[in-house]
Amino acid sequence: MALETDPPRPLNGLRWMVFQLVERCNLRCSMCYEWGSEGTYHGLGELATLDYDVFERVARECLAERPYFEFFGGEPLLHPRIEDAIRLIREGGSTLAIPTNGVLIEEQAEMLVSARPTGLWISLDGPEDVNDAQRGRGVFRRVTRGLDRLIELRNRQDQTLPRVGVTFVVTPSNHTRIEEMFLDQLDLSRLDDVSIEFQNFATPEEVDAYAEVVRERFGVESTPCARGYAQDPAQFADMDVEAIADQITRIKERCRSLGVRFFSNPRTVDATNYRRYFDARWAEMADARSRCAFPWIYAEVSARGDVTTCHSFYDHAVGNVHEQSLGEIWRGPRMAALRQHLRKELFSICTACCRYYNNSISSVEDGGSRS
Repeated sequence: MALETDPPRPLNGLRWMVFQLVERCNLRCSMCYEWGSEGTYHGLGELATLDYDVFERVARECLAERPYFEFFGGEPLLHPRIEDAIRLIREGGSTLAIPTNGVLIEEQAEMLVSARPTGLWISLDGPEDVNDAQRGRGVFRRVTRGLDRLIELRNRQDQTLPRVGVTFVVTPSNHTRIEEMFLDQLDLSRLDDVSIEFQNFATPEEVDAYAEVVRERFGVESTPCARGYAQDPAQFADMDVEAIADQITRIKERCRSLGVRFFSNPRTVDATNYRRYFDARWAEMADARSRCAFPWIYAEVSARGDVTTCHSFYDHAVGNVHEQSLGEIWRGPRMAALRQHLRKELFSICTACCRYYNNSISSVEDGGSRS
């Protein structure tokens, strides 16, 4: 325990640390806010990769706090030194989760079982025909082959890590076939974790309101990340929320019977709650929140070195690790200004953040909310 006379630690309070290792991705998933048809990353020009030396410096700075770590992309497994990055975190005594589209798992299975990240979250969006319509021809089979290979190697070596999870994002094109994928096409007993999440979005009006606030109060002149989330709720009007709730309930029950950890986002599994979500009536949801804890416990470093406190929106950076240490940014005036604002009110687009619908502290402790 620190004495009262001890100086405050530079990253005191940090519980969750995310690195966007690369902006590049090897898929073009139709609903993706980064690389989908309307994704903001198409306009980036030269794509960034986080320099390993910068990553190592910042990661070592964080390790004293033993936060929960997560890698992100683009596709994080594309980073040229992904194995070194995994080993640094794990040998430093912290947990590490990696969300991935799963395409590279088959060829990297031996490395992943050897380096032992705490968990992999593999994205699938439905049975083969539905998944491949959203993610690309042949993707489902490549991913499931990789999943089988990874589990085979892990079991052969009598290992429990990495934990293997599947993430499913509910969209208008797959919402009637959630159960079919999990209960018919996948063997749930072989998985460790399942997460079913809704497509995050904000209305164009909410994006405009956010852009005005961050421009006037924080001097942020451009908000392309937020623009990537703008959707008209009308596109979700025909989604059968009763069918969605029924399917998720049955999958949740099956997971419980098999000892598979189950996550849902939003957490409250209820048709009325779901209808309010897809109608953008956020304040009426059972999962509505008026506060966000993340600026006090969470930091994310983009592939360009920008530091944010939100996983979804990189537009409002509070510093850059090429210019300052993370500790200086964490305790700096731009972070303080953001915290002061969020003590009073959330941004209009906060309801489009994938972290919003989870209790942040318990999310860290139970393995993190999915992205």
